[in-house]
Amino acid sequence: MASKTWLAVSLMLLIWLTYMRWFAPIPTPTVSTQRVEELAAVQTAKSGIKEAGGSPQQAPGLMKASDFSPIVLDRRVIQIVTPNMDLLFSNNGGKIVTANLPKFHETIDNHSPLISLVSPEKTSLALSTIFTDPNLAEFSRGAYDAKRLGNVVTFSKATKKAVVTKEYRVSENSNFIDADVTITFPKGAQKEWGNLLIPVGTNESEQFDAQLPLKSWEVVVYQNDEIKRVSIEKLRKDDEAVQQGHTNWVAFGNRYFSNVVINQESQINPDVVYKKTENFNGVYLRYPIVLKKDQTELKFALRFYVGPKDYNELSKVPGLKKLIDYGTFAVVAYPLLELLRFFHKFIHNFGVAIILLTILVRALFYPLSQKSMKSMKAMQKLQPQIAAIKEKHKDDQKKLNEEQMALFKVHKVNPAGGCLPMLVQLPVFIALYAVLGNSIELFHAPFFGWIQDLSTKDPFYIYPVLMGAAMFLQQKMTPSAGMDPAQQKMMLFMPVIFTFMMINLPSGLTLYIFVSTLLGVIQQGALKDKKGSLPQLA
Repeated sequence: MASKTWLAVSLMLLIWLTYMRWFAPIPTPTVSTQRVEELAAVQTAKSGIKEAGGSPQQAPGLMKASDFSPIVLDRRVIQIVTPNMDLLFSNNGGKIVTANLPKFHETIDNHSPLISLVSPEKTSLALSTIFTDPNLAEFSRGAYDAKRLGNVVTFSKATKKAVVTKEYRVSENSNFIDADVTITFPKGAQKEWGNLLIPVGTNESEQFDAQLPLKSWEVVVYQNDEIKRVSIEKLRKDDEAVQQGHTNWVAFGNRYFSNVVINQESQINPDVVYKKTENFNGVYLRYPIVLKKDQTELKFALRFYVGPKDYNELSKVPGLKKLIDYGTFAVVAYPLLELLRFFHKFIHNFGVAIILLTILVRALFYPLSQKSMKSMKAMQKLQPQIAAIKEKHKDDQKKLNEEQMALFKVHKVNPAGGCLPMLVQLPVFIALYAVLGNSIELFHAPFFGWIQDLSTKDPFYIYPVLMGAAMFLQQKMTPSAGMDPAQQKMMLFMPVIFTFMMINLPSGLTLYIFVSTLLGVIQQGALKDKKGSLPQLA
C-alpha cells in the first residue's frame, strides 16, 4: 500500500507536468466573427483617399512593416529617455515607433541589443491609433503637429471632418505611459464614424517556441475580471475572433516582457479582437466611434505598459499582476516570490536564494513528510498480514475490506496517511514551479559555474541528470514490500522519464527540483529503523 502511494503521487506529478507542457487547453476567444478591417480597406481603396505621403491609406489587417519603416531621426521624431524606457515618437501617425528597455539585453552579453518591445521592423502597429472610417483614414498615419513639454508629448491634426489630439505622458520612474485620444467633430456631423483600433502584436510571423523565454509569444486578455491566454500559434489565420464584455486590458508579449493597453474607463467600452494575418499577429481594442445626440467630442483614456513582467510594477493596476502566468495556485505563488526576493536581498544570488527557499519549504513541511514516511513504514510492516487476509478472503471482497480495516484500526494505521500529507504539499510545489519558470527576477540571473542564466536550460544538462539520479536513489529507498514486479519497474523508470522532461526547463527550476529531491533523500535516509539501518533498498 505504501509503495502504491509513492507510485500514485509520482504518476500524478508526471501527468500534471505532461499536461501543462503539451496538452493544457487554450481558451477559445471567439464570440462572433467580423471583417471590419477588410471592408474598410476595400472602401478606402475605392475612395482613393490619400495621406501626407501620397499613398492610399490601408486598413490595419493589410498594413505592412514598410508602412512605418521610413521613420528617420530628424526633427519629426521626439525622443524621451527614462531609466526604464527609451522611446521614440513620430509625428507620422502621432505614435510611439520605438520602445527599448535600457535595463535589459537580448542575451547575457551587455553588448547585445536591448530588448525592444516596439519597433518599425517587427511591431509597427503596436500602440498605434487606427481609424477604420475612410473619412478619418489620414488620422491613422498622416502627419501631425507635435510639441513636447518635459515628458509630455502632444500631437494634433485637423481636417474638414474632425480634429484629433493625442497626449502621451511618460512616467519617469516606471514603464507606464498614459495616453488620451480626443476626437472633436463639427456640429451637425454624422453620428457613426467606424471604429478606433488600439493594437498590440507583431507584423511578423513570429516563431513560437515555448522553450525559449523570448519566443513564447502569447496574447493575454483581462475582461470581466477573467484572464485568458492564447499563444499566437493558436490564433486562427485570416479571421477575427471578437470577445465582448467589460474590458480591462489586453497584452501581447513573451514569458518575461509585454506590451499592454489598459482601458482607463473611457466613455465607450471596447471589444477585444484577436487577429492573425500575414501582416499582423496579436490583439486589439476596438472602440466604436459613435456620437450621442448633440455630442461633438469623444475622449478615449488609455494607459500603456511597455516593459518586464515585474510583479511590483504590475500590481499598481488592478488585475494587471495576473499578466504573469502563475497558474491555478497564484495565491500561493505571490508569497513564495516575496520570500525569494527576501533571500536575494541578503545573498545577491538568485541561485542561492532558490536553494534557501527550497530548504525553507522542506523544513515547513518536515512534520508532514515525517508523518507520511512513518505511515508508509507502518504499512510496510503490515504487508505480510495484509497478504494473508487477501489470500484468505480473495473471493469475498466485502469481508476482505472489513478484515483490512479492522487490522488498520488495531495497529492505529491510516492507509491514506502516506498519501494525504504529500498531496497537501502539491499546491506549493506547483506554485514554486510557476514562480521559478515565469519570474523576471531570474531573467539573465547568474548562479555559479556553467549556469549564467537561470531563465534558460542547463547548457550541459547536469542538474536534470543529478535530479534523475537523486530521484532514482529516493525510489530505491522507498519501501516496496507488497508491490508487484511491474509496479517496481515502473517506479524505477520514473526518474528516467522525469529527467527527460526536465532537460529543457529553466535551470533555476531544475536546480530547485534537484535540491528538493536531494533533501527528500536525506530526510528519508534519516528515518532509520530500530536497528539503525536505512529502510530496505531492494
